[in-house]
Amino acid sequence: MRFQFTIICAAVGTAIAVSPASHAAYTITQQAAPAPTYNNLLTFDEPGSPTGVVPSNNWLSSHGVTITDGVNGPNAAVADFSGSMPWLNTGNMLEGTFGNFLTFESPTSAMSFQAWDPSGVPDFFGAGLTIVLTDAADNILAFEQFTGAWGGIGDTWFDITTTGGDTFEKVTIFNNSFSPQTYVDNISYVKSVPAPGALALLGFAGVAARRRRRA
Repeated sequence: MRFQFTIICAAVGTAIAVSPASHAAYTITQQAAPAPTYNNLLTFDEPGSPTGVVPSNNWLSSHGVTITDGVNGPNAAVADFSGSMPWLNTGNMLEGTFGNFLTFESPTSAMSFQAWDPSGVPDFFGAGLTIVLTDAADNILAFEQFTGAWGGIGDTWFDITTTGGDTFEKVTIFNNSFSPQTYVDNISYVKSVPAPGALALLGFAGVAARRRRRA
């Protein structure tokens, strides 16, 4: 996982030097007001939610996403950190050291979340909160750098949208500063649901398969 993080950092650094920050079809915004909640929400406070070092596939069956970080991979760190940092949300959240890496089981077109980050104002050397969108093969589709909220100052909400039918499958939320922890909560995204026609076809295929096995 640290290798993946290094590759992303190098690619983002190159892209910052030679191109605009984001492809026009992808929009990543930071805002004070709560971002939209899409049809699949993960708060890390659901009944039975585990804490501590959690296997990355823990949320795959329930929410269609695997989550890891740059130190604990292939696991993620989940806990309530508000006791020592009262400006964070109460309840459980992710703590990603050298990155929170999210991989969706199917392409998505929109996502929102809250994030806190102590790395300060973005610069070429790694400060600032960085969000990278990639496809399944880790090709960078878009990225933006922000001044993360910290100590009760700054905007915590982020919203990612797409146009023209574009999608993404992986999201990396990280910084590369001397304080590389990034805290993430209230993740929601558009989870694709098969159209009624597709469900009917799936049902028909299942019936046909059973008939073939009986023949």
